[in-house]
Amino acid sequence: MYDIIIIGAGPAGITAGIFAARRDLRVLILGDPNFLPTITEATIVDDYPGVPNLRGPELQKMLEDHAKKFGIEFMDEKTVKVEKLKNGFSVLTSAKKRLQAKTIIFATGAKHRNVGVPGEKEFAGRGVSYCANCDGPMFKGKKVVVVGGGDSALTSALLLHQIGAKVTIMHRRDEFRAVEEYRKQVKKSGMPVLWNTVPREIRGGQFVKSVVVQNAKTKETKEIEADGVFIHIGTVPTSELAGQLGVNIDEQGFIKVDRNQATNVPGVFAAGDCCDNPTKRVVTAMADGSKAAEFAYEYIKSRE
Repeated sequence: MYDIIIIGAGPAGITAGIFAARRDLRVLILGDPNFLPTITEATIVDDYPGVPNLRGPELQKMLEDHAKKFGIEFMDEKTVKVEKLKNGFSVLTSAKKRLQAKTIIFATGAKHRNVGVPGEKEFAGRGVSYCANCDGPMFKGKKVVVVGGGDSALTSALLLHQIGAKVTIMHRRDEFRAVEEYRKQVKKSGMPVLWNTVPREIRGGQFVKSVVVQNAKTKETKEIEADGVFIHIGTVPTSELAGQLGVNIDEQGFIKVDRNQATNVPGVFAAGDCCDNPTKRVVTAMADGSKAAEFAYEYIKSRE
């Protein structure tokens, strides 16, 4: 019987584990090996106070090393089901292990939002990518299109440009949503931008060869050559397991939590990008994790 099982091994989940371990609780962190934390895809994390220009994978490794110093147990297995028991919760993993805990913290994060056009699914891994940090080096000297206008889209475009890819940015609006710093860097780089433009189809043979795009205002359609398409149009919360347990989910799929990161199910907490908290940053995810651990501890003590 664990005191807390944390489902999700990203910044929110690991921070929750650290704060729980500091309370001398027995903690297990379950991380899906097929679903890496999105922080590992970050080219640059420059909004983490005190450590500017930090790479995402470096931050993830720092968090894991910190947690292991507290003796926190990690298990790389997908969580299949969570059930309420009389005195706690049962967790079933993909390896058919049945684990028990007094409390649960969902820190399941979010997955990439698909653009939803023909060819996207078919060419995934064959020119369609959601991670410039992972796949960018393969596109040196090649033509790529980056779809999106937020921070992740522009940082990915800048990385690809630095690698030596021939980058075109495509954004459905007439101005970027990214912070001003990234906008300035993109402008300085000279990368062309297709404003008010959306993808309609991704074409190719064995690999991507072109993208059919449409101007959202004029409705003009054209086909542009591309060896790769990097899609960065936001994320979708991973909340299915919580929903199956009876946790309240909002219309967008986010887990509803109160100011203590508690859900409507007693003993169940949530932290990070899967929650309905308005800000989605690594620092706020960590803050969520610390609060979830603190109030999970209070819940456990109240029942002793």
